Amino acid sequence: MIARRLRLLLLPVLLLAACVPALGFAADTPPATSPEKLPTTPAKLRPVRKGEAPRFEIVLIHGLGGAAAEWDQVEPYLKNTFRVFHFELAGHGKTQPVMDPTIASEAKRLDAFIRENGIANPSLVGHGMGGMIAMQYALDHPDDVFRLILIDAAPKQLATADEKAQIGRQLIESYDQFVGQRYSAMSPSDETSKRILDMALKTHAPSLVSLLMSSFDFDLTGRLRSLKVPMLVVGSEMMLPKPDDAQQVLAAMGYDKARSLSFKRFAGTGHYIMLEQPVVLASVLMAFGVSADYEFEP
Repeated sequence: MIARRLRLLLLPVLLLAACVPALGFAADTPPATSPEKLPTTPAKLRPVRKGEAPRFEIVLIHGLGGAAAEWDQVEPYLKNTFRVFHFELAGHGKTQPVMDPTIASEAKRLDAFIRENGIANPSLVGHGMGGMIAMQYALDHPDDVFRLILIDAAPKQLATADEKAQIGRQLIESYDQFVGQRYSAMSPSDETSKRILDMALKTHAPSLVSLLMSSFDFDLTGRLRSLKVPMLVVGSEMMLPKPDDAQQVLAAMGYDKARSLSFKRFAGTGHYIMLEQPVVLASVLMAFGVSADYEFEP
């Protein structure tokens, strides 16, 4: 039973909601305030003076069924430290769809976006599928990324043939019902859930389906050891339900293959941490996104 649960956690969080019972949220448990380490990787913060022009650049990448607007409550806290950019997935928010988008093709679009905007050595922040795309880009362009921050994302999302077929049938036969059931269960807050569901239902359906299906065969674990970019995994309670099991779950997701990894768990949150804990999340992004010296274990 435990092995099956860990395997299901390797699916995108959207599918986690589809395949396992609804998770309870610890409403009275405050979010963690200091990053846990796996393994310990000492870092020093580069000072940023008040009123000084931002010297760092950060690209925020939303998840499947989301939109750039999901970062609206986080961005104001980042602007004094970073030049902030939003990369929006094809067919999401205000971005036009493309033919049959995949994680690989969106990583190429991200490359074009970074080049067109003259972004140099940014920190990439990816939520859900945005994290997969950020990982793909970082592995393809290891010298062009300063920091990699992944929110409720994993380096592999392998589904069995039966699971893939089942989800495929549900998407074809009852797309709106499938999306409604899954996205309405992404947050313990009714108000936040309504916003999440609204974004998902406004997403171009063929784009959402194409990206979701491409994630079923996604597996970058074989390349993670080669990635020298400092990486932080931020996990909601939905992704990491029990603090004591966090390292075990991250290892099952394939993060044990990483050269170096820091992680932070947010208690009492659903999948959309940026909507539920924007201030705390912004502080984490700033602390990790401006760290200067980073020492890897041998």
